[in-house]
Amino acid sequence: MSTTTKASPSTRAAKGRRPDIGSLATSYGVIVFLFLMIAVFSILLPATFPTADNAKAILTDQSIPVILALAAILPLAAGEFDLSLGAILGFSAITAIAVSNAGAPVPVVLLVCVLVGALVGTVNAVLVVLIKVNAFIATLASATILSGLNLLVTGSSLLVLESESFGALTITKVLGLQIVLGYAIVLAFALYYVLEKTPFGRYLRATGMGRDAARLSGVRVDRYLAASFIAAGILAALAGALVASRGGTAAPTLGPEFLLPAYAAAFLGATTIKPGYFNVWGTVIGVVLLAVGSNGLTLLGAQTWVTNVFNGVALMVAVSASVLVGRRRKKAV
Repeated sequence: MSTTTKASPSTRAAKGRRPDIGSLATSYGVIVFLFLMIAVFSILLPATFPTADNAKAILTDQSIPVILALAAILPLAAGEFDLSLGAILGFSAITAIAVSNAGAPVPVVLLVCVLVGALVGTVNAVLVVLIKVNAFIATLASATILSGLNLLVTGSSLLVLESESFGALTITKVLGLQIVLGYAIVLAFALYYVLEKTPFGRYLRATGMGRDAARLSGVRVDRYLAASFIAAGILAALAGALVASRGGTAAPTLGPEFLLPAYAAAFLGATTIKPGYFNVWGTVIGVVLLAVGSNGLTLLGAQTWVTNVFNGVALMVAVSASVLVGRRRKKAV
């Protein structure tokens, strides 16, 4: 006769409290890597990298990329890609300068940009949700159209901002930091609340995790998918307006260079804080990680192509890690 020994409740509880090294590594590996990079660059560049001025420059310079990366996670959370976000940013920046130079006050300029983003987002939503066009094709087509409109509006030349009041929208300093950083922080907290604390966020994630199951549960999938494209377009347009305000110029080719880092940060974010889910704070950490890497490499004297390779490799690793984390989460369930 065989006998079995059962663990006492206290023993089982102790085992339940024992930290899972694999889970910790999955949740916080990106953060650990970020601090390792900071440590390495600080050792290699003690006079230039670990300084308050450099830290301020990194944070301020990444304020607008953070906003675009936050825009990217909305369609991603719903299970789709929006390849028009960089183009929306560029067209919005050009529109902002053109409208501002025409004499419009700052609130009107921002309103026009928001309407531009909402319009493009609505077009994307109609194509993807109603007509059922593949999101890659639909948003790529939108991006191509916007690139043509950029050439039309600018006359294929550089636009220069003439309004000092519109420029002050981002370069005004508060506590020694440009106020544009405050905009990014406020938007990050707002989006965090929407995604994590409201039914909209739960239903949006349910849409991305499985539309058929979400429909059977009563979720209006098409409504949330459409909303993700429209909201992403608005955020990208706001980012474009801030680019115009802070930079003071807009080239007809502006925009696409912002897209790859935004998606790299979004996928890096899906591997940290809440692994397997596109989340706000993970995305912010992803943006900072990419910025620290690019900044350190630049200070080391690396050529421009090295930064592009770094961002590309980061995206490749982030997507692969995100897929693996997703598989691990499904097995755990």
